[in-house]
Order: sequence, then C-alpha cells, then structure tokens
Amino acid sequence: MRILMPVIAMAFLLHAGAPAQDTRPPEPTPTITSRTELVLVPTLVREKSGAAIAGLAKTDFTLLENGAERTIAFFEEIKTTPARQQRRAPAGEFSNYLVNDAAPRRLTVIVMDSINTQFSDRSYAREQILKFLGEMAGSHEPIALLQLQRGGVRIIHDFTTDPAVLAQVLRRFRGGAEVPVADTQESLPDPTVLAESQAFAGMLDSMEQNYLAAQRMLAATVTLDGLQQIARAYAAIPGRKSLIWASGGFPFSIDDMSNLLAGNAPLRPSYLTDILPLYEKTWQALNDANIALYPVDVRGLVVGGLSAATHVTASGLQTANRRAAWAHQDTLTTFEQFADMTGGKAYFNTNDLVHAFHDSVEDSSSYYILGFYLPSNDRKPGWRKLQVKVKPAHAQVRARSGFYVMPEDKDKTKSRENDIALALSSPLDFTAVPVVARWTETTRSGDKKRTAFELILPANAALVVESDQNHMSIDFDAAARAPNGKVVASNGRTLDAHLKPESLQQIRSDGITYKGALDLPPGQYTVRFVVRDNLSGRMGSVAAPLTVPDQ
Repeated sequence: MRILMPVIAMAFLLHAGAPAQDTRPPEPTPTITSRTELVLVPTLVREKSGAAIAGLAKTDFTLLENGAERTIAFFEEIKTTPARQQRRAPAGEFSNYLVNDAAPRRLTVIVMDSINTQFSDRSYAREQILKFLGEMAGSHEPIALLQLQRGGVRIIHDFTTDPAVLAQVLRRFRGGAEVPVADTQESLPDPTVLAESQAFAGMLDSMEQNYLAAQRMLAATVTLDGLQQIARAYAAIPGRKSLIWASGGFPFSIDDMSNLLAGNAPLRPSYLTDILPLYEKTWQALNDANIALYPVDVRGLVVGGLSAATHVTASGLQTANRRAAWAHQDTLTTFEQFADMTGGKAYFNTNDLVHAFHDSVEDSSSYYILGFYLPSNDRKPGWRKLQVKVKPAHAQVRARSGFYVMPEDKDKTKSRENDIALALSSPLDFTAVPVVARWTETTRSGDKKRTAFELILPANAALVVESDQNHMSIDFDAAARAPNGKVVASNGRTLDAHLKPESLQQIRSDGITYKGALDLPPGQYTVRFVVRDNLSGRMGSVAAPLTVPDQ
C-alpha cells in the first residue's frame, strides 16, 4: 500500500517507518497554467553519396512546426565517438549512473523481435546479426543486444566496446522456441470450412477474427511496452541513439494509429482506440530519449502472392494472394512510418540485412541538433509535424517528422501506477533520474529479517516548481523477487511537498536520501528500486542482489 508523505523535515532523510509531519498550516495549491519546453530535433545532412556534410551554420537551417517557422534557439554540430559509456557504482552500491565526459557518444541498440516474427525468419535474423557483429569486431562500437519476447524485454548483452563479445554471446543464445503471438499475414481459409454453409463459415470467421484481434492487441501491447522500456533505459545518454528493430512486422497498421493520433476517426476496428494511450506514451518516450528507429524486415526479399501449388480453389487462391499482398504492403508502410516519425530509416525487400545494420551505426556518427521552444500558450495535445530545410540544394536531410504533445493526464494515479509497475518488472535500468541504492543493516523482525536500504538522488535530480511554492513530488518503490520471479516483499512511499526555502537550498546542495526496509525470509533475492519524478514523468531504476542470511 502506498503512503503519501507530507512536507519533509529539514534534514531530508526519509525513513519509511517514520514519515515526517507537516507542522505548517495548510496552504492553497496554485494551478500552473503555462510551461516552456525545449524541443530537440537531431538532423542528418548528407550528400547523395551518403557522406556527411559538415561545417553548416544555424543560418543554413529552417525549422518548421506545423508549417510555421520556429526560431532555432539551440544549435550544435555533433561528431560522436565510439567510446564506451561507463556505469559508475562504488563497491557496495548499485547505480544507474552513466559517466559522461565532454565527448559526445553514440550507441546502437539491436532488438530481435520474437513476438512479431516467424521462427524461420528469426533464425535468418540471428545469422545476419552474427555476420554484422563479426564485421564490427575490433571497432569498439558500443552495441547493446536485446530480445523482445512474449514475457517482455530480455537482455542478451548490455552495450559494450567489443562487438566480438556480443557475437560470442549470441552464438550461445538460442532464444527459445516460443510461437509468435500473432502472424502479420492472415492464414488461408481451411478448404473444409469453405465447403460448409455460408452461415457456419461466417460464424467461424467471426470467432477467428475476434481471436486474432485479441492476439494482435496483446502483441502490440507487449511490443510498445518494450519500446518504451528501451527508450527509458537509454534516455540519460545524450544525443541521438540508433535502435535497430529486427522484426517481421507489426500487428496494427500505423495508418490507423496516425489517424487516431491526429484526432480523426479510425479506419478500422474501434479496439485500436484502447491502445492509443500506450502509443502516445511510447512516442513521447522515444522523442524524449532522442531515439531513431530503424525497422529492418528480417523476412528478406519477399515476393508477393502465394504459390500456385497451394491446394485451394482458383478463386480462393486469388483472394489469398490479395490478402498476402495487402498485408505485406501494410507492413512496409508501417515500418516506413515508424522510421519517419523518429528520424530513422526502414529497410525491407533485401537479403542484405548487414548493410542496414552498418547504415544505422554510421547515421549517429555525425549530425546536427536543432532546438526550439514550444510556446507556453500552445499546448494543444496531439502530433505536431516537423520539417527541416537546409540551404545546400543538393543536400539530403533526414529528421523526425514530428513530436507528440501529451494530453493532460486525467487519471494521474493510474498513470503513475502503470509507470512504476513497468519499471519494477523491466530488466532494464531506467536512467532519466540518477539513483544510487545501498544496503545498510539487517535486523530480526519476527520470523523474518528486516533489511534496510537507502536510495540516494544527487542534487537537482528532481524537478522543483518554484512558482508552485517549491512543489516537489517523488515516488520511491522497491520490490524483492525470488529466483522464480515471484514478488516476496515490496515497499512504496510518495513524497509530495511544498518546500521551505531552507529545505530547497539543502536538497540542491546535498540531494535527497530516502530510507526504507524490506521484511524477508532467509534466501536469495533480486530487488528492483524505482524512483519516479511525478512532476516531469522522468524515472530512474536499478536492480541490486540481496542475500538474507539464516543467522
């Protein structure tokens, strides 16, 4: 059960068992009516040959938002290094910190999509990724390798400077034999069903469509959850990141979701509206993390239609061919729009997947970042179109085609609970809020042991709205899982405070320390700690192993 903690004490040390009390009289909470937001737009400028065009100035660019020219308030030319981002964690501590220096970094994340990809295509994708990693051996490119499966995101290997290490791991990785949640191409009607009466066939078709719709909904939900987790995991790494999505398709057409995002009526089933909030959060997470999506169709070269040897009637074959052709084109269109909306590039109808992998790495080596401030009086929710123009007429420009302005959260409690549940279950460390966890002491508590911990946030890690009486709101959560994955114990507190000036000064100097404890029987556990800044929506998380001794 979550407990709301009132205004904090001056020392700002929060113990889960003894929340500080607010000794001030109640004060009215003003409504914040405006906000300024910097929108960053990573932009690639290339020759027709693909070579980067360097040395351009801010005056060479024009930035349009919904057709209106915006003043470029931030401009920088970026040339990245493959130097590895190190995680900082002194002995006895566990941290999601990523150590950054002045040199801009780049990062490539490869995601093998086992949800939306046939088993045979997954084997081919694995071969191509192995070939790519072999060619990259010795390049010191930081590459992370993940799998998207029915149970969620699985880490095969975190980012490393040596792709040869990833290749060795992948050769040992078999990835399981789970059946994809949903096939993106519809199956041929069974000939025996076609021979039945029209009413019976219609009933079966309706049942099948309802089943497939539910399966597509599940596949889409797990896929979007996975993309959102990845965005939150690498949000703290500055600059543009390349996310290679090695997949066989996507359950829903992005055309339908584009219409929904634009506020238009859906073209196809109304159940798409049920998943709209997840789309919104996923687009926002990808935009905030500056992640460019590179969908790679692992089916390789696809020839439309079906073989004439298929045992169906001529009319049935013609119908199936049309369905297959439509499904294939819909997949390609969806891939292209996913890429376009994030500034990446889609690759399909080719057996040379390695070339696509190399291109995505190269794209983040040299680019420009443009930024403009969204007017405080222009916060209408929805998708905003972006267009970047550059003066060299021969230049090829690629930037994300838009960004998403989130609507006001009507159920903030539910949104917070969903965010925290996602972070607690994810194997990835979310990095937007830096946090350090450490165990302090273990004492007896009945037939269990009480293990105390501290969560430390550095100065300025949390947002404080000074115009709202120094308002700050933070969730602290912990969940201990046994080796079988079952949650054995949890701890959750919400700090919601209007800080006194002296308290604000102290946390800006010393940061925040939260103290809590978990009551557990002896055994081995993995504890996931989560911190959510409720005023910004940013999250941080880190996992720590724990052994509770018998004595």
